[in-house]
Amino acid sequence: MRDFTLKDKRLSTISKLILLGLWVILSEIIDNEVIFPTLGSTLKSLIEIVKTPDFISIIASSLLRSLIGFLISLFLAVLTGILSSISKFFYNVMIPILNFLGSVPTMAIIILALIWLNNEIVPMFVGFIMIFPILYETVQKGILNVDKKILEICKLYKVRRITLIKDIYIPSIFINLSMVFTSALSTNLKMVIAGEALSQPKFAIGSNLQIEKMYLNTAGVFAWIIIILLISKLLSYIMKAAIDFTKVDKWM
Repeated sequence: MRDFTLKDKRLSTISKLILLGLWVILSEIIDNEVIFPTLGSTLKSLIEIVKTPDFISIIASSLLRSLIGFLISLFLAVLTGILSSISKFFYNVMIPILNFLGSVPTMAIIILALIWLNNEIVPMFVGFIMIFPILYETVQKGILNVDKKILEICKLYKVRRITLIKDIYIPSIFINLSMVFTSALSTNLKMVIAGEALSQPKFAIGSNLQIEKMYLNTAGVFAWIIIILLISKLLSYIMKAAIDFTKVDKWM
């Protein structure tokens, strides 16, 4: 296993070096900073962005919006998922809602949010709309994965419904959620940034991406993309550490 891990790390490093090499070659061939910036100009823009006084506020604000939207999505997904499992009526009510959210284009949702909501809330709303169906379906899967024999035993011994939910359904739900947390967080962050780019809150990664685009500073856009990738990577490490710390796998 250790050999495979080391091999994977080596391959990952090699692929990153190849991408950097392609970046250098393409920037030399194109020779146009607006279309494709050089590695040097991108690093210069990155340093300038990090040195700006508002950098921490910008990152913190975007992360806070992303976290709030994600937590709201998670809470409602668990709540509605459990209600759907115990109420056929509620299950049927959720079907058209999920179909609607899955069918409407993201841009249409963002435009409606811009009309209805404050520009600080729009990014959170967009993130919520995109993540809620994923988390809801994961909760449903966790409920359906509960061993039927265990449920029969609980029924035989007349186990209270609240105990059934707390000790059987909730652990099963969070086992399934732990498998999608990282990708869901990453997707949520991307959608929040997309919402910020259009709603233009004062402190936001998306707002700064839009500003760089307006000034045709492609190196600045690339620099912000690098920052977003680093944040996503950091979030994945934090989520993995949180899952390991809470020992979700002990329920498996």
